[in-house]
Amino acid sequence: MVTELTEESPGPRKTRKELLSEWRRHEVLEAARRIFAHLGYAAANVDEIAREAGIAKGTIYLYFKSKEEIFAAALEHDLECLTAKTVEGMSAVETFSERLTVFLNMRVAYLRHSQDFLRVYFEEFGSRSSRSPQIAEVIDKRFWRGIAAMRKCVEEAIANNEIRDVPVEHAAFAIYDIAKGFSERHLRGWASLSLEEDAAFTHSLILNGLQTDQFPNTCPSALKES
Repeated sequence: MVTELTEESPGPRKTRKELLSEWRRHEVLEAARRIFAHLGYAAANVDEIAREAGIAKGTIYLYFKSKEEIFAAALEHDLECLTAKTVEGMSAVETFSERLTVFLNMRVAYLRHSQDFLRVYFEEFGSRSSRSPQIAEVIDKRFWRGIAAMRKCVEEAIANNEIRDVPVEHAAFAIYDIAKGFSERHLRGWASLSLEEDAAFTHSLILNGLQTDQFPNTCPSALKES
């Protein structure tokens, strides 16, 4: 049986006006992604986004209050799609190895599709100290949802004897940290492997580390705070 990692109930049917509003908002965000990717965050402005979208500047302010809110909305849409597709994909397979493959492959696809926009994000908001509360909230909400799904995957893998008995939360965090590093090194041009080769290596590294008893389940005393 495939475990359901998330549950979503269908919302009420949308009106024509709501659908039109969503379409216009989507067009603004698509234009914004192109402008941010081309000019960078600092040089981009609402005027440029309006021109790219082919609408009046005032129309943009019907949907967004500022450039930062536009960027946050574009990032939120991307992260929500990535998180939802990842959780859905992991729910459709049964083994931990397959779920890890889905997790990494989704990130490969996202990097290929949105690498210019993601470079702007890492340059401007890559560290937590550089994020505004609005950007931090967008990132944290999807991060914790993804961590919850990964925790469930790790718990089931332990129960099914696919991996050794490890601290579940630490393992989930470590997998996400490795995935973040995987993404950043490709965006910054630090990787010598292709995306697919690196994803395969990362998969092997995580899986082998969780399957073997070579590594302790708890922190060595030398690494603990005194």
